[in-house]
Amino acid sequence: MQFVGVDVSAKRLDVALGDNLLTFPNPEGIPDLIAALPSGAVVGLEATGVYGRPLAFALHRAGFRVYVLNPFAVKSYARSLLLRSKTDRADARLIARYLADRYPDLPPYEPAPEVIYQAGLLVRFARGLVVQRVAVLNRLHAWQYAWPQGLEVVAHVPRTLDDLRDNLEALAVDFLRSDPEAWRQFRALQTLPGIGPSSALTILAYSGDLRRFKSARAYAAFTGLAPVVHQSGVLPEAGRISRAGPAPLRATYWLASLRAVKVEPYASLYARLLEAGKPPQVARVAVAHRLARAAWAVVVRSV
Repeated sequence: MQFVGVDVSAKRLDVALGDNLLTFPNPEGIPDLIAALPSGAVVGLEATGVYGRPLAFALHRAGFRVYVLNPFAVKSYARSLLLRSKTDRADARLIARYLADRYPDLPPYEPAPEVIYQAGLLVRFARGLVVQRVAVLNRLHAWQYAWPQGLEVVAHVPRTLDDLRDNLEALAVDFLRSDPEAWRQFRALQTLPGIGPSSALTILAYSGDLRRFKSARAYAAFTGLAPVVHQSGVLPEAGRISRAGPAPLRATYWLASLRAVKVEPYASLYARLLEAGKPPQVARVAVAHRLARAAWAVVVRSV
């Protein structure tokens, strides 16, 4: 079994293939890259958003086993090896080495259904508009002092951004409605307390098809809401969440937990943790973790 590491950038694919280092243009060189791979090769690349998806999809379609790796995990692995060099080619070798060491514990890449992927792009774009709206409001506040009379010229911009965001989310819902499976997952998520259409869109945008996770535990780990424990020598155990997954996904479950703590079975869990002396914020994080596991269950087990 030969392990291949690929460092992906916007314009280039650096490939560590055994002792050889190859370079291909991205995405034009993907067919040549696939042709250069030996039969049965196992390929790893870091998650780089849109830049790596064409390669991962093409490799999967060509029958290769593909792993899309968490960049934070690869970076931590490099630190454990005391590596100091940081180049694209060195990164390709590092990815191949990491994959060879860890692949039995890693989930293989499964492409998200096209509809969920496209809806996810729309939702992520809409979230970017929220950030831009905050920046616009800050600028408008400054204009009150710099040019009060000019406010009426640009005062409509926040409202325009709100309308555009709403339109993008509505279009994302239409995309999901066009596919029976995607629509089923979208509706199933909304059966959970605190999760409405906007939250369900965010969950699908950042999770993809929830059926790709083998268990509720695996999905909760992906969200970064899974607890980790630190203990050494005489120091007491200290727990926290891993924060390994997408931050907007965690935020969505956190906001849903504010509603979930008022209904069963989450209210009992919240009350029990408070009685055990846990701070309210810690108890709400535990409820958010439980909601993430429930989200996997309602999607996968309601088929």
